[in-house]
Amino acid sequence: MSNPNDWILARWQRNGYPTVIRMATAYRGMGSIPGYEHKVIVVVELRDPQPSGMPQTSEYDDLEKAELAICGQLEAGNDSLCVLAITGCGTRDLIFYTRDAQEAQQRIETARTLVTTHTFNAGVEPDKDWELYAYFDRLVGKPPSPASDNAV
Repeated sequence: MSNPNDWILARWQRNGYPTVIRMATAYRGMGSIPGYEHKVIVVVELRDPQPSGMPQTSEYDDLEKAELAICGQLEAGNDSLCVLAITGCGTRDLIFYTRDAQEAQQRIETARTLVTTHTFNAGVEPDKDWELYAYFDRLVGKPPSPASDNAV
């Protein structure tokens, strides 16, 4: 996974609940990366979310370990790139772009054997133009000013 300084953090609302968006900055303004034409969406279910839909403080360490295991599998050999992590509404959604959809599916299954603290669902579908990433790039926009309600 990328250096934490390579990410923008933003607080948002989804379905009326707080949501934290972590977006990789390395790909901003690029459109898409040739060859990485499928998006992989991994939805990690929180074990016992707060009424707000955010994780309990006691869950953060396990959730981070689960994320690192999933990212470690998918990002091996730069076959997939993690571009977004969205936490809220009882889940942490990890969004990747991959250059090998079939290999990504196999790596997801391997990640299932490594992640014992959380359950997750995953899907792979075409997104040649990185439309999902572009949507969040527009949503987050420039890093918010410190006085903004959307700043984390």
